[in-house]
Amino acid sequence: PFPAMSLLTKSDFKACADCATRLYFRKERFPSAKDDDEYLQLLADGGFMVEFIAKAQYPGGHDLAHIKSADEAFARTKALLGASQEVIIFEAAANHERFHARIDILAKRQKTLHLIEVKSSSVDPNDEADDARSPLLTKNGVASRWLPYVQDVAFQTIVLMKAFPEYMVVPFLAVVDKSFVATEAETLGKFSLKRSSANPGGKHSRPEVTYLGDTTALVNSKIIKLLEAQEAVKRVWEEVEQKATELAGLLTESSARWTPPDLGHKYRECRECEYRTAPTEHDPRSGFVQCWGKLAESPAHILDLHRVSQIESKECPDPVPGLLKKNSSTYLDLTKEQLGKADSAWTKRRIIQWDGMRANREQLPRDLQRELQTHSKSPGYPFHFMDFEACNISLPHHAGLHPYERVAFQWSCHTLKADNSVWHHEWLNEDLQFPNFRFAQELRKRVGDTGTVYVWSHYEQGTLKKILEQLQLGKVRGLPDTDPELAHWIDSLLGPADARGKRVSPRIRDLHDLAYAYYFHPRMKGRTSIKVVLPAIWEADEKLRNHPCFKSYHKMDETGNILEPYQTLDALPLGDGEDEVREGTGAVRVYQDLIFNSDAADKQNRVKLLKQYCQLDTAAMLMIWVHWLGRYEIVPAIQ
Repeated sequence: PFPAMSLLTKSDFKACADCATRLYFRKERFPSAKDDDEYLQLLADGGFMVEFIAKAQYPGGHDLAHIKSADEAFARTKALLGASQEVIIFEAAANHERFHARIDILAKRQKTLHLIEVKSSSVDPNDEADDARSPLLTKNGVASRWLPYVQDVAFQTIVLMKAFPEYMVVPFLAVVDKSFVATEAETLGKFSLKRSSANPGGKHSRPEVTYLGDTTALVNSKIIKLLEAQEAVKRVWEEVEQKATELAGLLTESSARWTPPDLGHKYRECRECEYRTAPTEHDPRSGFVQCWGKLAESPAHILDLHRVSQIESKECPDPVPGLLKKNSSTYLDLTKEQLGKADSAWTKRRIIQWDGMRANREQLPRDLQRELQTHSKSPGYPFHFMDFEACNISLPHHAGLHPYERVAFQWSCHTLKADNSVWHHEWLNEDLQFPNFRFAQELRKRVGDTGTVYVWSHYEQGTLKKILEQLQLGKVRGLPDTDPELAHWIDSLLGPADARGKRVSPRIRDLHDLAYAYYFHPRMKGRTSIKVVLPAIWEADEKLRNHPCFKSYHKMDETGNILEPYQTLDALPLGDGEDEVREGTGAVRVYQDLIFNSDAADKQNRVKLLKQYCQLDTAAMLMIWVHWLGRYEIVPAIQ
């Protein structure tokens, strides 16, 4: 047997299939951007619950998840397969040379092994597939959306066949059926996840999943759809086997050999690499610095250029390999003509960034200000700065919903009236009832039928469209009754559809679209999210920091540096520790605890965490609007 660190697992293969260098960082446990990624953790937890439902459909399965040793799990798997003509094994193990795979569900039927990989990704049987045989296939290969999953299954299939050559292996993907309407048995509140503090994997470890109902209700659940993957696996087999062999060849007894990357051809992968972290006092190692060396240091780094991985076109050859060959990593060494094809919106954004970094100052053009000034006449006052908190998760909160169907649980609205007074209103669902219709009813009371509605991104319109659809189908799916005029109000706010089917609202104006088209600050780099724009203007605008509407967010750290507004939000005691909400995933997590798990002692603090976060989201929009226009004469309303 090989030592554990010298085995190539399916997780290693998934993480390193497109870059062998990552294997070294992974085995050496370099700091990773995924270590504290709450969104990935939320997805993973959803996956564990989906996996529980999938396994519930195979009663009597032998669960080997508690066996951590690769050799011990493999020996146990062999013993179970040899003991019976038919057997179900959860977390079965297959070892061959340096390859190791743990299989979610392994079902033996005589001399056939059904390999079932469970994913929380969804498929909608009502969508037309490119290849009628399977949504996994296209006429020429594997559908791009499913390719990473098929490669994962192919790796497992290869290892399983080599470990047990006497069997025929048939691979499957078990995924979520997005067309299914959940019953109470498949809702999130039926599940509890618990991780042991003693587990070395911490929050990334496999949790103990407890089902709070009768598991027999899950045996015939239709929320799981089984996709036959044999043909898809055949199409990637050779490539996967070759890549897995290459990666296994890099393994030593305790780690992996360092392989310098070809930056000229791999820079796209570097841009999103999990090891693109900065050195810290806690751990000075950085995979990015090790790969890029001196080229990692640049205030206008080529990887920070807006959508640099899509810069190449027929009209514009990719300039990045040539730039790196000249031992430069700054996009300021590119010419304007090298930033992309002239008629592309992405190119226009790159030029704004390029110009702004060359001048090393904020770009606040008059065109942006003139556009904002037109809103005072049409759509006119009052100005409503609006933000929603909602979630789309694999297992719905409520019966009658599809998997991944949006639930809107909170809104915040800062309203600026023509007399320059600023008002704040908010709504948060705090109970187990389906919230979407009450959400919209309360929003209608606040936003009404007049005025300009400011948002940041298309998320709010997408949420309203989903609520409108739910209102129209509510009775069919057992959702609560509501005021029939509410659907008409949402429809009017969204506006008519254009020739492409996109809604054109008479009232909603997207501040992100304006930021993208006009605004730049050097601190923003290649990004335009509100979490990037706000800190840039906050640090630069002393008048804004001391404004009566916003000065509560003006705080310093222990070294005297100005804190970003989101960093000033209080962490509050919950249970044995404390928690904070400073981004959307955290809001979803705290909301789910509020309605499913919160006791009276914690409920008040969860509510406060959610309200202070969502309030800042709309205050942030107002701050940016004030900075762009220089409208500091606004005053907080006396309420």
